[in-house]
Amino acid sequence: MKNVTIDSDTTGDYVAFAQNIDFTELFDHIKAFTKADCAFHQPEITTSRGEVHINFISDDIAAQTGPFAAILERCSLHSFSNGVYTDKETHEPAYWVSVSIQYEHKDGGSNGMNICRASYTELGGWVFRDAGAKR
Repeated sequence: MKNVTIDSDTTGDYVAFAQNIDFTELFDHIKAFTKADCAFHQPEITTSRGEVHINFISDDIAAQTGPFAAILERCSLHSFSNGVYTDKETHEPAYWVSVSIQYEHKDGGSNGMNICRASYTELGGWVFRDAGAKR
């Protein structure tokens, strides 16, 4: 990842971890679950008050929303909330993300909804929990 904004109180370990995450499996999972044919932009790492976040967004998929394409101006898949933290069990850096679909109506207004949650560690790889899945 090349887009990094570093705040002075951020730990370098979290930023180094974030820079080495391969998002290919996450993006492939999102596309398979939503049946969307889209590309994702390069994830961006940001830091603030000692917290590290990794944000991403897809290309516009409004034309792929079936009957809703008639009323949607824009629609994309993106990281709604996320963060890098230390896993309490393994004591290694980890990343969690809530992935949402965000849409804007042609006649104004916008909204979104959660589609999946995912977490990543170097030892465990990606773990997914899709919206609507039984726990």
